[in-house]
Amino acid sequence: MASNPKKDKSSPKPSFFRSKYFTFLIVLLAGVIGYWFAPTDLTTGAYSSEVAIAVDETTLRLDFPFELGQDAGETIAYSQTQEGYALEVQSADSFPYKLGSKISYKARVLDSSGAPIKITLDNANSTLKGPDYQQSLPATELSGDWLVFNMRVPYKTKVAMALLLAIVVLWLTETIPLSATALLVPVVVVVAQVTTPKEVMAPFANPIIFLFLAGFLMGEAMRRTGFDRLIAIAILRRTSNRPAILMLAIMGITAFLSMWMSNTASVAIIIPIALAVSENIPNLLAQRGFRKALVLGVAYAGSVGGLGSAIGTPPNMIAMTFLSEYTGASFAFADWFAFGLPMVIMMLPVIWIYLLLTFRVNLGAVGDSVNVNIYDQDPGATKGITRAQRIIMIVFIAAMALWLTEGLHHVHSSIVALTAILILFFAEVLRLEDINHINWNALLTFGGGLAIGGVLVATGFSDWVALKLIGLSSFPPLLVIFLVAVLTMVIGAFISNTACAAMLIPLAIPLGQILHIDPCLMVAIVAIGSSIDFALVIGTPPTMLAYSTGIFEVREIFKRGIALDAIGALLLSFVAIWVWKLLGVITF
Repeated sequence: MASNPKKDKSSPKPSFFRSKYFTFLIVLLAGVIGYWFAPTDLTTGAYSSEVAIAVDETTLRLDFPFELGQDAGETIAYSQTQEGYALEVQSADSFPYKLGSKISYKARVLDSSGAPIKITLDNANSTLKGPDYQQSLPATELSGDWLVFNMRVPYKTKVAMALLLAIVVLWLTETIPLSATALLVPVVVVVAQVTTPKEVMAPFANPIIFLFLAGFLMGEAMRRTGFDRLIAIAILRRTSNRPAILMLAIMGITAFLSMWMSNTASVAIIIPIALAVSENIPNLLAQRGFRKALVLGVAYAGSVGGLGSAIGTPPNMIAMTFLSEYTGASFAFADWFAFGLPMVIMMLPVIWIYLLLTFRVNLGAVGDSVNVNIYDQDPGATKGITRAQRIIMIVFIAAMALWLTEGLHHVHSSIVALTAILILFFAEVLRLEDINHINWNALLTFGGGLAIGGVLVATGFSDWVALKLIGLSSFPPLLVIFLVAVLTMVIGAFISNTACAAMLIPLAIPLGQILHIDPCLMVAIVAIGSSIDFALVIGTPPTMLAYSTGIFEVREIFKRGIALDAIGALLLSFVAIWVWKLLGVITF
């Protein structure tokens, strides 16, 4: 038997600080820090709350007791008269102590004639007191004449915060796949006895997951049959040959495709077309930056286009899911267009003009500088539409029509999508092997994001964080919105937009309620802000695809992307919100 060759002692040993073992130590440390600094769970026993409401120059106060125990108690009415006003409070005499339990009571003020007085949220506050516990709790909503006070009971928040910080480190370092990190959520939650396997794994089978599954399959059917490329070529053949107009058309096509399929897939389809187009423009124009502007514009359009529809990118659906579940709002598939499309419509022209100017593209007349024959030479420019393409076109249009009219027929968008997929399978447009091409990593990450978000809300952790930020109420609302947008974009630049949204949306809902800012507005800011990232090459797959063409340096993309990030934050915080208000989807 031959002897084993000796190891080359000159080869460098892998550094411990760059190994997975070091990362896992950081993960454990993050978990310990989270567990240490998280709020202590409440204990069962006697508690009380003092409600204080300012009326004219008088502050009315009423103190009432309640128990934190195993069962919900009866509703008790309390009343106290002071200087001609009567302060009334309705509260249960006992609140259950378990996961997802909420302490909730309401108050109103009556004048000397017994008529309710209109009180604003800013004029009311309350203080919870208990064994080694005290918490200021502002009114979070108006229900008729009543001011409502809500707070989820802190229950195993230490586990929630430890899990969140550990997951953030794993999301940031990608030591293990994002999907594997997502699967850590049910493991830790069940082992720590926070809830049952059935409850924590339900988000992985949320109807929204199946909507995305169907969306991925439909996108795969478009890709395999060449229908997506056929659309792009058909539009480009009818577009102006002037480089600036052509660039806008290509960006628009990319954004439209990204609304209905993966932004990575849409950019991967269009970039080869963009490169072919740029090669047929005179060298002088190409040297002045048109090629770079075009390719980077495609990448950025892919990222922005995903904002437009509910299935364009996971944060959109995370936002709709949490708003529907925790605010009582009802969101249909078409409702997201009012939030996302305005940003797409605003950002696309801004990106287009900005790239043309910064790359110094010649905006003058260039005549027929583009060789239109390249479209005829493209594999997507078929002589006639095939049977498979015709079927998918009919199915896609029908699905879109049903999605847009969900409010009329009340069939959930996920069922519509699954029906469309079944038809494509029966028509043999989709095949068994297409299922293997689905981005299962994204689906599992999406499910894990919903799961960790649900844990943060149910344990009371999100309410605790929001109450710690109550000092922001002294800031102008527009400044708060801008700070939330910037924070979201910074975090989203370093972790996936799905992970970013899953972490921040559960915090945005109670923060909005406590600061008296529409939760729908706060959640939309987080969802859209998490998807606006143009500066870092590794920030989004579309930007990485642009960089992989080899025509950019990292600093070129960063230099232009950071400015667009700033523009995006300003448009989102100071322009989009007024459009949303005009459309009636938020109050502000």
